[in-house]
Amino acid sequence: MDAEAALPSDDRFHHEGEEIVRFYFTPTDLQKSPEEYAARHAHEWALFSFHRYRYQDAALGAWVRRLGEILFDERELERCRHRFLTLEELAGVRRREAEEW
Repeated sequence: MDAEAALPSDDRFHHEGEEIVRFYFTPTDLQKSPEEYAARHAHEWALFSFHRYRYQDAALGAWVRRLGEILFDERELERCRHRFLTLEELAGVRRREAEEW
């Protein structure tokens, strides 16, 4: 039995994800690296599962998978924020995060 066959089937993740991702991300968003996008927008996402979809566009799939890795790794997200945000931008993200909780 191969590894994929051993996993539970969830048909929604076996459909193409391009249409969904292109609905939520603008072309300008997709021009940024996943690291920069995460630094600037991670606080806007309460849930994220797009990294579990399959993509015909390999570059788009790689971008989305990397974004998912960052969003689910607090240390990596912090590293990205410190790399891409000014101290003022970082303070703004912290304020917005605190308001949401």
